[in-house]
Amino acid sequence: MCGINMFLFKEGSRNAFNNDRKDPVFRDNYTKLFNLKFPHLDTTDDYFRVLPEECLEDVKTSCINSFIRRKVLQNYKYKGYYTVGIDATGASKFKKRHCDSCMTKTYKNGTTLYFHHVLEAKLITPSGLSFSIASEWIGNEEKKEYQKQDCERAAFKRLAAKIKKKYPRLPILLIADGLYPYKGFFDICKKHNWGFVVTLKDGNLKLLQEEISLEKLLNSAQKGERKTVGKDRITTTICNWLTELDYMGHKLNWVECAEEEKIKGKGTVKKQRFVHITNLHINNKLCVGISDVGRLRQKIENEGFNIQKNHGYELEHLYSRVSFLAMKNFYQALQIAHIINQMVQASKDIATLVKKKLKCTIKYLWKRLMSFMLEREIDQKELKKLTSKRFQIRLE
Repeated sequence: MCGINMFLFKEGSRNAFNNDRKDPVFRDNYTKLFNLKFPHLDTTDDYFRVLPEECLEDVKTSCINSFIRRKVLQNYKYKGYYTVGIDATGASKFKKRHCDSCMTKTYKNGTTLYFHHVLEAKLITPSGLSFSIASEWIGNEEKKEYQKQDCERAAFKRLAAKIKKKYPRLPILLIADGLYPYKGFFDICKKHNWGFVVTLKDGNLKLLQEEISLEKLLNSAQKGERKTVGKDRITTTICNWLTELDYMGHKLNWVECAEEEKIKGKGTVKKQRFVHITNLHINNKLCVGISDVGRLRQKIENEGFNIQKNHGYELEHLYSRVSFLAMKNFYQALQIAHIINQMVQASKDIATLVKKKLKCTIKYLWKRLMSFMLEREIDQKELKKLTSKRFQIRLE
């Protein structure tokens, strides 16, 4: 719990949390709030060095399953599916080898970089929620000779098996980038009965691209359009789509979206193009929506990785410099804390404060929280009154 709380309070390092631990007011408030002793963070690190990595991931799974059972995320489903983004990110890097599982990259000047990457599956929503549902580390097998390093596609096979085991009946729609349009990915989605919307880059699947070019000439009438009018701008979205494209035994649907944004008095200021392939049903009404869902992949990078790296969680910080197992456990503690914090931030009470613009940014609220923990003593009787009855956190 101490490891999770370090990220709940956005301390940024074990040393920073230890400094607050020395403060008698903070330590007393911590004990009252959590009804637990406040261990030294070196003790937490020692514990994480022996704690099996599945333990904290099971806690994370329990949180997500609780949301699903209680239909907390029901309103964010798309066509009956929960939208899950797949992407990898760097977790740490070193000038010298950290452990036997390190990935390596050697540059032309002869220097070698050692690093750890992790592949994430995050349940994402249009409102900005980004919950980790499963994690898989990309790394070489310890103390074994290998001819080829581990990679994201190989890690995805392990991640997919983990997701199916943890959420066997969950209707999932996978959103992924241009690395994933390949037969193995399509096979896994078909096996598990998952939907997918995947970015298709111009150079990917050349035979399929040739078929698309030919079909576009024959099916030019298949088009959907949407126009969004704001106070000072107009956004026009035009989608072309094709169905029943054959690729190595799989029937794929293709959608190309061209978006143009105009500001009154300035003309066209922004043009974008997005191309996706999917196994979802598609028509003139659905094509724009499917393109929107495919673009939700940005949420895992922005509301997911960017928040965790640059907004207090310090994902890339070396919370354990010696043990890779401890590093994995700190990573899972971070994911659990981020889930909890997102639910609080998305609650009506907090969202209302931010919307009213009472100088209450999320950063400011966390600053006030830490000030309270350090300067004000929690009234034990008042705390019991607040926690004696069940209550709900309702999302905005």
